[in-house]
Amino acid sequence: MSNQTWRNTINNNPIQQSIRQFLAKFPLKTHRSPYGVRELDDPRLYIWGPGWKSGQETSFDQECVKWQTFLKFSKSDFETKRSNEPLMSPSGKLPFLILTTGDVLVDDSIEKHVTDMYSDNLGRINEQQEADSQSFIALADTKLRNALLYNLWCEPANESITYKKYVGHYAKPLDKLLFQKYKKLAVKELLTRKPVLNKEEIYQEADEALIAISNALGDSKYFFGSSLPTFVDAVVFSYIHVILNIPLNEVQVQSNLIKYSEKIYNEYILSGF
Repeated sequence: MSNQTWRNTINNNPIQQSIRQFLAKFPLKTHRSPYGVRELDDPRLYIWGPGWKSGQETSFDQECVKWQTFLKFSKSDFETKRSNEPLMSPSGKLPFLILTTGDVLVDDSIEKHVTDMYSDNLGRINEQQEADSQSFIALADTKLRNALLYNLWCEPANESITYKKYVGHYAKPLDKLLFQKYKKLAVKELLTRKPVLNKEEIYQEADEALIAISNALGDSKYFFGSSLPTFVDAVVFSYIHVILNIPLNEVQVQSNLIKYSEKIYNEYILSGF
């Protein structure tokens, strides 16, 4: 199952579809608004939020952090909106980016838009480095993602905070129904990669992945010694940032990755979303 399958599924399940059908019936009578639709001055990224710690502009959701960061890398003008409502998106999931033209982008289309429009502000890597970057992205999207999913959805001690972040804004009993549905889907995704969910093994594999990523980064500011960040930096940062801020204490993040995360956060994130 791909990195996006879980989000695609939870936002297109029968419960969510029923909500859409119900909301589509209202209002019974539509009146013309006395105000015109305000055009966006800048692209707007709709995300889950707020972050894990007070005052953070970054999302609590790794996928949202990834696209927030990649947009920041590009130095493009954009704003973020904490919607916490996947039904706002035509695709039924967060995050999504609305351009000033009205076009709505999700997933890979965001990456394409950024690289097409702002490539001069991003690092350049050769074909071999690009292949290596895809390997590191795949490593993060499996081993680190497994650890995050297990920690958030399968650790009893984290149930209350996961509930608050993802469904706490829904009314009862919908909140409980969605929480159980999301949990089942998270477990289902984990089982596609791990036939048996062994807690120690999941965290050990995440540790091994972090060691490999740490060794690849070394003392460089960005991967492959690039003078500017690339997409793999956005992916790795998003995982490290969320792991450190939950915090996911069951895995060990190497000191160079901590410094790497702090530098990116200070240089790009604190410059203002």
